[in-house]
Amino acid sequence: MFQTMDAETKKPVRDEGVCIITYCLIGNILLLLLKGAVGLVMGSEALKADAVNSAGDSLAAVVVMLGLRYSLKPQDEGHHYGHGKMEALVSFIVGLMVLAGTVFVIRDAVGAAINGETAPPSPWALGAALVSVAVKAVMFIVTYRAGKRLNSIAVMTNAMDHRNDIFATSGAAVAIGAAMIGEHFGVEPLVRYAEPVIALVISGFIVKTAVGILKVSSAMLLDAAPDEATMEGLREAVLKTPGVEHISWIKCRRMGRGLLADVAVEVDGDIRVCDGHDIADALRDNVMAAFPEMIDVVVHINPHTS
Repeated sequence: MFQTMDAETKKPVRDEGVCIITYCLIGNILLLLLKGAVGLVMGSEALKADAVNSAGDSLAAVVVMLGLRYSLKPQDEGHHYGHGKMEALVSFIVGLMVLAGTVFVIRDAVGAAINGETAPPSPWALGAALVSVAVKAVMFIVTYRAGKRLNSIAVMTNAMDHRNDIFATSGAAVAIGAAMIGEHFGVEPLVRYAEPVIALVISGFIVKTAVGILKVSSAMLLDAAPDEATMEGLREAVLKTPGVEHISWIKCRRMGRGLLADVAVEVDGDIRVCDGHDIADALRDNVMAAFPEMIDVVVHINPHTS
């Protein structure tokens, strides 16, 4: 029989994850309004670009929220293994969104450097950027801790997006501050190149993060095996089962927040079928006890050959 987390276990995970993402969505919308208004009024290209980034964050939060709700649905007639991969799918989508957004930032930064476009050194723009950094720092800490606690790749992806925003908006704040200093002391190169250079540096970091998100999510979508420590722990749990004489093979993959394992072992070929069944049950119990995140263990029994 397929073993999975029951509805009572899933409900708090779903509710907490969706609640956190909802608060983040509200925060992103408020930051969008703040940076958009100040950017338009003060003519700050840095803040207007960052406001567009907040709009993308809001869309990403909606995608993650929908994916989290869907991923925790139980298995049904059309999805025998549940919907856990939806978390990986939405994480992959968010990774692509982050990567695409960075391409536009790089394009604008290069264009600004070539054309000599500069952000007006407005104290209001600097203040709005600093407020945004503080809010994003709180959102990152809360979301990151929740993602770790819930073992949710979708929530963790949202946390990484917040971290990217901290660096991106910090770059905008530094650029605006540098422009103010450059204007005050008459340093034209500082006014002209501070923002595009900082934007390019931050973009490189964000690209690295986006690639990491795509790598982790695509590995889950492609049924990649977990790390070697997990596989070794799985082998130990199997071998400590009485009656198991040899492991023929072990396969394991991630499914959302959990793991699925397929195990083939060799037992004494002269025992009764019911005894072999008991060994399989004991093996499954050992593995499920060793790995609380294990969703199901499929056991195949072979006769031992010397």
